[in-house]
Amino acid sequence: MKRVTIKDVAREANVSVTLVSFVMNAKRGENGRLDCPVNPETAERVLKVARELGYRRNEAAASLRSGRSNAIAVIPTDISNRFFSGVSRYIESKASEYGYTVFFGSSDEKASKLESILSALLSYNIDGVIVAPVKGSRPAIQRLVDAGIPVVLLDRDIEGMTDVSKVLLDDFVAGRMATRVLIENGYRKIEMISYSLGISSLLEREKGYADTMKAYGLEEFIRIAHTTYGSREEDVLGLIKDAQARGTEAFFLPTYSLSVQVLSAMKDMGLGTPDDFAVVGFDNSHVYRLFSNTVAHIRQPLQALGETCVELIHDMIDGSGAKQTIVLKPTLIPGGSVQKRKP
Repeated sequence: MKRVTIKDVAREANVSVTLVSFVMNAKRGENGRLDCPVNPETAERVLKVARELGYRRNEAAASLRSGRSNAIAVIPTDISNRFFSGVSRYIESKASEYGYTVFFGSSDEKASKLESILSALLSYNIDGVIVAPVKGSRPAIQRLVDAGIPVVLLDRDIEGMTDVSKVLLDDFVAGRMATRVLIENGYRKIEMISYSLGISSLLEREKGYADTMKAYGLEEFIRIAHTTYGSREEDVLGLIKDAQARGTEAFFLPTYSLSVQVLSAMKDMGLGTPDDFAVVGFDNSHVYRLFSNTVAHIRQPLQALGETCVELIHDMIDGSGAKQTIVLKPTLIPGGSVQKRKP
């Protein structure tokens, strides 16, 4: 089937190709009218003809002419992760308000895959990128910046990188809040199960935990067991058994995926919370309702994280906003999993 061109629309509407171009490239103002130097009735007639003929604008050509694609990319580590899928949904909704199309890709915590995705984006005239950095990804992100593409770092920082904007959680405070509520409810032997990813968000949560334990004179009980993203299912069972043998009283679990994995393993082992282990998890999850006691957890402001990313990238694309670092506060959601320890 022959592709309908702008010339076909012009001929059928009995107007010039230039006039059709004005109409098809125009945006609608707040009053709903097209923002172009064409009589409104004529413009609507052109649009009607275009719809009837099935004309579709050549976005690649329009991008080359304008230097803008009206498209941004969002690169989380795993789009299926509840945190990143939640943030991405808010990014997509907010981006549509600015007229952006959003493309998604996952790095799978691999610097090589992230580099491959970012290299591809350089060929597609993308307007801006929102990315969750992974260990070793700084050179690839810097190449994007050096090419003049606005970048916003989401959730994770790259220390010393100042030519990007950043939208982060106050992860140190999150670690401190989780640890403090356990200590104040009578728990002393508190441990973390974390990932060995070497990323800023986890390192700051671990620091918040360790510093709080020290502040309460509990440094002898500080213990952070590490697993990898791909092997957590195999590792967690052994980590829980080891913790039992040491008399561990509570866990702070600093990610959604670890929270789900540990709680599910505890349930399979016939263990409960807080009787066997008090628990503070991360992010919201249906798994938190599987226990007789609800699970206390740290909640991240997903909507604010996502919408702030879009606002910053939009301002950077337009050249109207300076690069900024926005740090948002977490919230502790109480639950029965941290009930006061029985004497």
